[in-house]
Amino acid sequence: MKRWLALLFFMLILPHPALASEPAYDTLPPELVRLRDEGRLTVRALWAWKLVPPSTAEIAMEFRVLGLDLISADRRQLTTWLGQADEGKRVLSEAQRDVLEQLISRMDEGLPAGEQAVSGDVVAGEIPVAETGGKGEVPDLAEMLEDLGAQADGGDPGAKVGLAFAVRAGIDGTPDPIRSVALLEEAAGAGDADAMALLADEYESGLWVPQDVEKAGQLRGKAAEAGSQLAQWGLK
Repeated sequence: MKRWLALLFFMLILPHPALASEPAYDTLPPELVRLRDEGRLTVRALWAWKLVPPSTAEIAMEFRVLGLDLISADRRQLTTWLGQADEGKRVLSEAQRDVLEQLISRMDEGLPAGEQAVSGDVVAGEIPVAETGGKGEVPDLAEMLEDLGAQADGGDPGAKVGLAFAVRAGIDGTPDPIRSVALLEEAAGAGDADAMALLADEYESGLWVPQDVEKAGQLRGKAAEAGSQLAQWGLK
């Protein structure tokens, strides 16, 4: 995982336990089993219990750039994305597919063979697939990034955060962490709570800005008060 995310999500990284042998038993906490039975089990719930693959945070950031909300997704959404990839309607990397498959497997833990976890009716973070000649097409990444850049240039703090992820990962070219930090600074200055939380990591690590642990703590506390779950996880 990239160092700029590691500080924020280190507490979430746990190894994936081996599947139980016969007789099968449910390895999910009772609270998550109840959510599953009610059709309300999401990646966010697994995340809160530190039951996600190590690379989930990084993949979630990649999905966010594409306008997809991995953290709020339930089993139905995860399988929908995988199905679209199989049909050529969505492009997913091997790493992205692997995380989705691991999350689905986690949600199904303890169920009898062949039985699937119940999913809710809400499809989280879904981008409509364009129809062309009866076949779906994946939205053009370059166009999406261009739109994101236009929104960021227009002053949208959320768009600046999304663009910061994109340029940091080098999705449309060479990775540019300096520009990424500058975008986070602008978004944080405009009041974006998640930008403050991510910026706190930058000042704590001192990798791309002068290290300032005190400022990092102030930013994280302010972000948590503003409702950033990222910051709240970082304070635990």
